[in-house]
Amino acid sequence: MLSLALAAAPRRVPPDTTLKPPEPEVDPLDWVGAIDDEERILVLGGHGPGLMCALLRAGAAHVTHLCSRERPEAGSASLVIVPRVPSLDWLATALPSIRRALVANGRLILRGGTQLNFQVDARRMLALHGFTAIRANNTAEDQVLGATIRAPSIHQNI
Repeated sequence: MLSLALAAAPRRVPPDTTLKPPEPEVDPLDWVGAIDDEERILVLGGHGPGLMCALLRAGAAHVTHLCSRERPEAGSASLVIVPRVPSLDWLATALPSIRRALVANGRLILRGGTQLNFQVDARRMLALHGFTAIRANNTAEDQVLGATIRAPSIHQNI
């Protein structure tokens, strides 16, 4: 006895031809802020090439991107931007090089994850490395910290 099994052919769904509004484009510079006065910008770590291009399109005169394993030259930047801090351990290791790269009164902007303790621990690390005017801004996706390296005092004991 033969048995026949009929398989139903999959139904094809016609493509959706309704018009959808375009996705709003996110400006990569929204979290960085003003860059007008910056002469030399160093973008450090991953996610840097896209940000570097956006900075150049926005009018930045000199932008350099380094991988996180590369050591920047001393006094080579007036602004260091870290587009993604991979971990607090990474930040603790990178801060001496970042500080060395910044000129007096240089700025640091870093973007961290949504870890509960990120902001508190990062603020503490920044203060220990001589950064002042530490400010925070929370976005929907992450936390952004900005700080300034203090200029050496002429009254500082050597």
